[in-house]
This record gives sequence, structure tokens and C-alpha cells, in this order.
Amino acid sequence: MISIATIPVKTYLSKSKIPGFDYVINPYVGCPHKCVYCYAEYMRKFSGHAEAWGDFLDVKTCPVPLRPAKLFRTRVMLSSVTDPYNPYEKQYELTRNLLKQLIFCQARVYILTKSALVLRDLDLFTQMQHCEVAFSFSSADDAFRRLAESGASSVEEKVHALKTLHEAGIQTAVMVAPLFPEISDWRAILDLTHPYVTRYGFDSLNMRPAYQRKVMAFIGQHFPQFLPLYSDIYLKEKTDYWQALSAQITDYCTQANIPAEIYFGSSRSYSGD
Repeated sequence: MISIATIPVKTYLSKSKIPGFDYVINPYVGCPHKCVYCYAEYMRKFSGHAEAWGDFLDVKTCPVPLRPAKLFRTRVMLSSVTDPYNPYEKQYELTRNLLKQLIFCQARVYILTKSALVLRDLDLFTQMQHCEVAFSFSSADDAFRRLAESGASSVEEKVHALKTLHEAGIQTAVMVAPLFPEISDWRAILDLTHPYVTRYGFDSLNMRPAYQRKVMAFIGQHFPQFLPLYSDIYLKEKTDYWQALSAQITDYCTQANIPAEIYFGSSRSYSGD
């Protein structure tokens, strides 16, 4: 059972360290999606929690509203180390209340999520001068999703959400990430989502030392045939696989005229028309 607590904060805003964004808002600390590969797990050491990552959620409370003058037409991302639409957002509505303020601020809002709950706020997105909703997909296979990110929305639910947002005129994006070597079928993800997506990003499965053992154990349990490859990539630090995959994705997206950015390998980026 997940442990829920409320914590006071002075502000919801953080200056962004992510290129292209001015500010980041993380309404929660922790995330109950329980992704086996979660790069944000390092946040646990700053939280004071004894529980494992994924077994606690801190709900931030702040009496100070966002300042319109400070945020006027800035680029704001929700979120970088949590999901703004985790299941408990349905109860606490932190993200919804922040979005209402961002409308007034005329901020340019970018949302990254794994949850179809994002559709609840479609009425707010349509009031914004600019809003983009991005979903991350590590696989088009929902059986893999249930293993690797059990708390996230299903593949079918995410595709439906993309379709609904697209038909409502909201800009959409897909992060094909993290790419699990020889497991993630990125072409299948494109086939499922391409009619409803404005742009794509691709990123590799990166392993911080703190959770490398957990991910390798996951591969050994469910995909033991790929352990030698993962050992080469992550323990011996060979880069050939990512360089070849980057070239494959670049060629495919160029030929299909799919706007995409690649964040690994020898081809760092590609932008279609």
C-alpha cells in the first residue's frame, strides 16, 4: 500500500535544467507508476522516506499562487521527476489547479505523462495559447507495460487519449522512451500513434548505478536471452548498438517524413518537415 503525505513548499516552480524550458513544476514527490527503470528514483534520498520508490507519494501544498508577471509566455514543463497525472491527482487535483493559473499567466505549457487521466483537463488545454501533451511509450506491447510500468495507463488507453487530444486540436507528442534493446518495437509504436502525433522523441534506456542491478535482474527474469547484449551495453559500455539503432530510426523517419529527435547514438537529431 502506498504511503500518502502532504508537505509544505515555498513554491511549485523550479528553474529548468532541461533545454528548451524556462521552468519545471513537479506537483508531487514520488510516483506510484512503479516503472522498473525510473530515472527519478534518485529523488528518494532527498525525500526522507524509508519506503521504496513507488511506495510513497508526497502531495505538495503551497499557499502562494503562481505569479503571472514572472511566467508570462514562459515555457513551463509538467513534470520532470514525477507524473503530474498519477492516480492520486484524481483526488488532489494539484495539476488541474496549477493549469488554471497557467492559463491566466499565458504560459506555454508542456505536459509529459503516462496517464490517460490527462483527458480530464481537456477543457483547460483548449483555453491555453499553447499546450502540448506528450506520452511516453517504452513498448507497444501491453504485456510488457504491465511488467515494466504496472501503474501506468495501458497502451490502448494512451493511444485513445492521443487521438482524443489530437481531434480537439491539442498538439501532441510521443517520447519513444526508454528504448529497451531488442525489446521495444519502436516501429510498432509509430504505427499505433502516428495519425495522432505532431512530433516524436527517441531516447535510450539509461541506467543509473543505483538501479542498474534492479533492471538487469528484471531482464534476467523476463528476457534472459538478452542478458549478454545488456551486459555488453551496460556493463562493458559498448556503444555500437545505440549507434546502429540511431541510424535506423533516422533513416526510417526521414523516409516517412516523421518529425523526430533522437537523443542518443551518432545521429543526435532529425527534424522532418
